[in-house]
Amino acid sequence: MIPKKKWGQNFLNDPNIARKIAAMAELDPADHVWEIGPGKGILTQAILSHCENLTAFEIDPELQEYLPGIFSGHEQFRIVAGDILRVDWTQYLHPQTVVISNLPYQITSPFLFRLAEHYTQVKRSVLMIQKEVADRIVAKPNTKEYGILSVKLNLVFTIERLFNVEPHLFYPPPKVRSSVIRLRPRHDAPVIDDMALMYRLIDTCFHSRRKTLRNNLKNMVSDEMLP
Repeated sequence: MIPKKKWGQNFLNDPNIARKIAAMAELDPADHVWEIGPGKGILTQAILSHCENLTAFEIDPELQEYLPGIFSGHEQFRIVAGDILRVDWTQYLHPQTVVISNLPYQITSPFLFRLAEHYTQVKRSVLMIQKEVADRIVAKPNTKEYGILSVKLNLVFTIERLFNVEPHLFYPPPKVRSSVIRLRPRHDAPVIDDMALMYRLIDTCFHSRRKTLRNNLKNMVSDEMLP
């Protein structure tokens, strides 16, 4: 099974890390798990030891054929062929949905923003992502890493870093370290009627860090609205 660079495939090789990730998801037997990019199934196996109902989203046709044979004994395991960023999530979301993934680095940000759109429908998510991105997500205000990603995601999630994972535990080894984070929907999240507008406002605020907030907002609102 040759990893394909175009899909950012770095297969996790360590079953102990897979078991640890699955345990951090705090699964109940009734949960419906989504796994994004199951690869060769090492994390899939760990998940199925806690919960039988698992939907795996896989873009690689070779793996779409390989995985059903590996997990043929699990009646509630199914593969959805396609790109998770293009799939209609409403067809597969369940009230007890939990998302677990070793995310391909190249889809991390767009996936997280898509997840934020459906935050009320996902109990929790445990994701392995690039450590540098995790640093930005969990960053505190008034730090260098704090920015657009931090603000957008913390609007609707409480987020914690669980542990880091070294490159040698993957095949092929990535050039960067990874971090596992856990996201839970915020019950006190603000009610926002137009999330796209809110995101545009956040983007505008951080457009140029060297400018004042007032100057950044000039392109979005009238002078009369600015203090």
